[in-house]
Amino acid sequence: ESLAYFFRLLDVQKRGYLTVFEINYFFRAVIEGSREAGHEPVVIEDVKDEIFDMVKPKDPLRITLDDLIECKVGDTIVSMLTDVNGFWAYDNREMLMHSEEK
Repeated sequence: ESLAYFFRLLDVQKRGYLTVFEINYFFRAVIEGSREAGHEPVVIEDVKDEIFDMVKPKDPLRITLDDLIECKVGDTIVSMLTDVNGFWAYDNREMLMHSEEK
């Protein structure tokens, strides 16, 4: 499964879970890419909180692969952490839905 593959890449410390460290580590590159693309600035703390709220991990300080699978939005979270365009699409999902309706 692709989610398991990406989880192994994100789990840089090979502990079997992701923490705020990994989220900050990967999301910094997304923030920089966003800035270079001219997108609105993003507060990393807000995104971190949103990710943990979306996943609702069993341990509130760690996200496991099982947590990502069970939350049903693991692919979105991986995209948010690894791809500027993926994060932009997530962050602007309401605007995109409204433009598709027209």
